[in-house]
Amino acid sequence: MCGILGITGANIETYDDRMLGSMLDTLAKRGPDDKGIARYNRCVLAQTRLSIIDLSGGHQPMRDNANNLTVTFNGEIYNYRELRSVLQKKGHTFSTNSDTEVILKAYQEYGAECPKHLDGMFAFAIWDDEKQQLFLARDRFGKKPLYYAYDQNGALIFASEIKAIFASGKIKGVLNPAAIDDYLTLMYIPPWKTTYKNIYTLPPASCATLDFQNTNTEDRLVISQYWKLEKTVPNGTDTKTLTYAEAKEGVRRLLTDAVRKRMIADVEIGSFLSGGVDSTLVTHLAQSFSKTPIKTFSIGYQNYINELPFALEASQKIGTEHYPLQAKDDAVGELRSALAYFDEPHADSSDFPQFLLSRSTAEKVKVALSGDGADELFLGYGWYTRHKHLSYRKNFIEKVFLSPFAGYIRAISVFSSSEKRRLWKKQPGSSNEGGGIINTQVAHSTLSSARKINLFDLTTYLPGLLLVKADRAGMMNSLEVRSPFLDHKLAEFVYNLPDEYKTDGSTYKRILKDLLGEVMPQEFVHRRKQGFGAPVKKWLREGAFKTEVEKTLSDPKAEIFSMMNKEAVEALLHRFYVEGKDEYHYKIWVLYCLEIWLQSHKKYHVAD
Repeated sequence: MCGILGITGANIETYDDRMLGSMLDTLAKRGPDDKGIARYNRCVLAQTRLSIIDLSGGHQPMRDNANNLTVTFNGEIYNYRELRSVLQKKGHTFSTNSDTEVILKAYQEYGAECPKHLDGMFAFAIWDDEKQQLFLARDRFGKKPLYYAYDQNGALIFASEIKAIFASGKIKGVLNPAAIDDYLTLMYIPPWKTTYKNIYTLPPASCATLDFQNTNTEDRLVISQYWKLEKTVPNGTDTKTLTYAEAKEGVRRLLTDAVRKRMIADVEIGSFLSGGVDSTLVTHLAQSFSKTPIKTFSIGYQNYINELPFALEASQKIGTEHYPLQAKDDAVGELRSALAYFDEPHADSSDFPQFLLSRSTAEKVKVALSGDGADELFLGYGWYTRHKHLSYRKNFIEKVFLSPFAGYIRAISVFSSSEKRRLWKKQPGSSNEGGGIINTQVAHSTLSSARKINLFDLTTYLPGLLLVKADRAGMMNSLEVRSPFLDHKLAEFVYNLPDEYKTDGSTYKRILKDLLGEVMPQEFVHRRKQGFGAPVKKWLREGAFKTEVEKTLSDPKAEIFSMMNKEAVEALLHRFYVEGKDEYHYKIWVLYCLEIWLQSHKKYHVAD
């Protein structure tokens, strides 16, 4: 796990070692163990390293001098041993035991097709000094981030985090009101956008090439998508014809293999254990691959969402070494710091407990397994069943009046369109990246409403909110988080299964619960889903945090009032604090998180 950055183009000599050092310093938490820089006439690559595999031999950027190739890489390649064997048979030789070198050889063998051969989470850059060509790639679900921008001379700057781009001193961020408008709807920025008009993100499952020998590119990246979940049919398996028993065994086999691969490391691996279905099943499988008790970690808030007793029960049953954390409410300063670390506004109520859990975990291990992705793959949310009776109807009433997908979008929106119109001083125009909050992959799909909802969650909610949270909360604490459910072979298999195998209308994540029921009591498996989050409503109502929020959002000099109407914000505060309307609490939370983010990033911004 690492932080990566690079610059390509003319006049890169202006990016001296001092400047590169400042950029690398912003990524220090992503990689505190090592750092390196590789320079060429038209390219500089750099990295900070969190050592997980081949602790002594994985220094980066890694050069292949014989082929004039250099790579800087963030992530893990889980099939690197198998791929290494394949490449050796093709005549490639290796000088290290690292997965980084496997990427270099795979690129040499397969070129731009190499991401298709990689099983893992990754963002990497390869510079071909002979061809004067840069190649970038990002994993299928977007677990590992990659941002880029162009300086005033046209040079490309890319990095794992936006703050590293700003640290160059060459770029100032121009806020994109359309993206902030999306944030007000979703409480996060869609994964194909950024908060800035002049900073971009390489989308998940995409690769890009910048070829200085091709004058037609105008020194701009040529981006292509190498994988789409809804277009992928598992190799040799027609999942739609499988019986339920066959589907269950397929999930067991693929999930077991996914966990096994994610246990590969040269450091100790632990597991997040909430006591829910997903983390308990992952932890059970992880323990089956360990000769000694693995370390497990959980968090809870007293008198709120608190699954600590269930996590303890699961730990005792599975046989792990368990570390519970009872979170406290008096942490305003820490919350501000955590919110400020995010490169973009983010307001999920679980951001802060995820940060606390990651910090606690990082005191014991460098790597933790998580259950991220299970709800999205196995239809684990209530909205899937609520729309089930409409999912396959192709009649006029569904299309015009009921519109389950549109109803779902309205249901998940924090602010409605009319509320946002009242908030904005000047209505934001369309984003230069287009698409609103619904990407073209979903918008142009001919799938049923239920499948559209599912695809939205997998391509927007998962990479835009859950995976950003996992990456940033982990990296703030130099902790690598691995997600077995996001193994692409497992995801392809599960996505193509009949919906009724995942939920029968009353039981969510049916297959997973049946698998977990083989090792845990039925009352444990089938208890009501609680979720994971902080007691935001309580915080807004009581004590120091209430004072903090009211003071922050009532300050006439608050940053949000440069773009939003103070009267509209005051009306929201009045409805919540004076009229006692609890339903307004998350709107206030979203505005507070935005304000803290704007305050902490003000130094990076310029007016449009």
